Amino acid sequence: MGQSQITFRKKEQAKKKQLKKQQKQERKEFNKQNNDKGKGFEEMFAYVDENGNISDTPPLKKYEFKEEDLHRPEVEDVYFHGKVSYYNEQGRFGFIRDNESKETTYFNDNLVGFVLKLDQKVRYKYKSSKQGNQVVEVIVDK
Repeated sequence: MGQSQITFRKKEQAKKKQLKKQQKQERKEFNKQNNDKGKGFEEMFAYVDENGNISDTPPLKKYEFKEEDLHRPEVEDVYFHGKVSYYNEQGRFGFIRDNESKETTYFNDNLVGFVLKLDQKVRYKYKSSKQGNQVVEVIVDK
């Protein structure tokens, strides 16, 4: 009688293939049991409590908004003190460096309304924008 043509390597490959097939079937069964399809709309809600924690049960007490919650507090008109640290004459723009925080704020002659010079001391207000801080109002210190 002839010897079987199945070698050790072929047996190992067949075992691996069978094991992968079994693992795939187990994952398929697990996913079928833990499926979210077919659930009601109410079961898919998530609620956030007053501490910011997410839960699947609605909060016990509802927050009542007050009119004062909608209004922002008035901010005092505070001027910052600084000096012009950079000025580009061709582009007519520059930066003002704050004396205290050392942060720079962009300005343009069109925003300021007049021409500023390098190392000139100023008082200014600014607003934050996408590009960074931008001057809104400037007063030249003497």
